[in-house]
Amino acid sequence: MAQKDAEDLRTAMKGFGTDEQALIKICANRTNSQRQQIKAAYVSLYGRDLIADLKSELHGKFEDAMVALFTDPIEYDADQLREAMKGAGTNEDTLIEIIASRPPHILAAVKAKYQQKYQRDLEKDITKETHGTLQHLLISLLQCSRSTNTMPDVVRCGAIAQEIYQAGEAKLGTDASVFNKYFCTLSPSELACVAQQYHKLTGHTILEAIDKEFSGDSKKAFRTIVYATLSPSEYFATRVNDAIKGWGTKDHLLIRILITRDEIDMPQIKQYYKQLYGKDMVQAVKSDISGDYQKLMIELCDH
Repeated sequence: MAQKDAEDLRTAMKGFGTDEQALIKICANRTNSQRQQIKAAYVSLYGRDLIADLKSELHGKFEDAMVALFTDPIEYDADQLREAMKGAGTNEDTLIEIIASRPPHILAAVKAKYQQKYQRDLEKDITKETHGTLQHLLISLLQCSRSTNTMPDVVRCGAIAQEIYQAGEAKLGTDASVFNKYFCTLSPSELACVAQQYHKLTGHTILEAIDKEFSGDSKKAFRTIVYATLSPSEYFATRVNDAIKGWGTKDHLLIRILITRDEIDMPQIKQYYKQLYGKDMVQAVKSDISGDYQKLMIELCDH
């Protein structure tokens, strides 16, 4: 399969012009693992680098998406984090999404890849590019010390909910360190239990508490941890909407979500999108972009 796909990709690109439809048909309907095998077969058959050939034949967002498809997911996350911090300014939105939504074993691998590929320490770069509550939160998450407990102690969770309440809504000002401590170390099951106990204690959700106590990027980061931990498919449905709502398209965000979630929960993301926004996600994406880039993205999320 990998050798045949590699041959077909070479046929689609050699000579005058490029058969974009052939590229889309193959690349959007393979897993990332299969695409890595195709990339290796391509080198073996032709002594050429597939990504280099794609870059020479394609352009624009279509090129970006095709290259992303052939990039290992861990390396892709590392690349996205580096891109968010290099040059003037910092894309905190990307930092928050990746660091606050990935499980600890993935984050640990991304840190190692970042160091290996860029000869830079991810934590040091985050420290230089962010500040305050957001910085503390991201650095804590990068310790990858989240519990793996799947059987939470309800009494302990109730006590934690009370502690969070006392650190926030029950006082003037907010002790962000208490939120930081628990949001970065509780397991998904424990965080869900604490959220339930918080609702019992206060009559409203822990997300509402975050909205009251924080603002800006720190609020976004705490919300992302809760949302992406307790309902990841729903969270990524909102990220697709973030990419296409309003004037213009946040193409890098759209590409990242559709490619990184393709093999994880794309059907569930589409269901949540329909529930949240009352329209079909595939059609919404289709109406926002065009050309071969559109065809690839639609094939990817609708196959």
